[in-house]
Amino acid sequence: MKQSNLKVVFITMEVTQVLHSLLESAKVVGLVESKRKNPSKQTNQLRDFCSERNLPYYFMNDGCSVNFENWLKELEPDLIVIFGMSELLKKNIIDIPKKGCINLHPSLLPKYRGGYPIFWMYYHFDLNPGVTVHYIDEGEDTGNIIYQESINLPIGATEEEFFDNLINKIGIELLLRAIEDIEKDCAPSIQQQVDGSTKRARQIRPEQYKEIIDWETWDIVRIWHLLRGTQNWLNVFDLSEIQGDIKKWRILNYSCEDSPFELGKVFKEDSQYFVSCGQGKIYMELTMEQSEEVKKGFAKVVG
Repeated sequence: MKQSNLKVVFITMEVTQVLHSLLESAKVVGLVESKRKNPSKQTNQLRDFCSERNLPYYFMNDGCSVNFENWLKELEPDLIVIFGMSELLKKNIIDIPKKGCINLHPSLLPKYRGGYPIFWMYYHFDLNPGVTVHYIDEGEDTGNIIYQESINLPIGATEEEFFDNLINKIGIELLLRAIEDIEKDCAPSIQQQVDGSTKRARQIRPEQYKEIIDWETWDIVRIWHLLRGTQNWLNVFDLSEIQGDIKKWRILNYSCEDSPFELGKVFKEDSQYFVSCGQGKIYMELTMEQSEEVKKGFAKVVG
């Protein structure tokens, strides 16, 4: 598409291909960083990105405050675009842009409304997920739909593969098409169902991780698919049989076989790590933290 003349303010939490594509295709006049729910994951990435490009930046750590409202009004945006936000916009913000506010949401709304749709799609073994561009209202992902499209998700696709196919290949295209049509005043606006067809895509707390998987009765392919899609963060394993401090893990393949091992526990056999399931074994690659002694020894060798 040719570059839009709409003045756009973008709200997000990190530097992604969505941001780069918007900068190439729209007149981005400001960037808002939505604070993360986990403060330890907050970085200066977006602030530095804006500083390098002389792009107006606002850290939204005080909600839809008067300060944020005044900052936006000074930019006089035509449109607010959202991709990744930890809270809902209120009416005082929604009413500012002349053309409204739109959101890129990684699900086929009204399915998986909420902040964690990708996890729940993996959890429910949903192999026909999708992406939606919709208008923002005061509800949680309840605004009128502009465009949406589904994909076929391969079994065992990682989160990175899923994100690349769903957002970078399809979602960005739909978002840019929506901006173009909004500028022309010809964008669709389809009312959503009041009730979603799935439960809210809520956040899973760390203390709930160990309860997520039924290691005995779930099909091993379903477990493998979920573990592949969440291997960057979801610690559902009993690692008490493994010596050493585990830094990260990667889910490999699986085998269907009778296993005498305790379910949900990780074991090492013939130099292979695996977690035991009711229908077999799911193999893993573990990366261990180096001990202080090893680190000191390495420093002496290279120093």
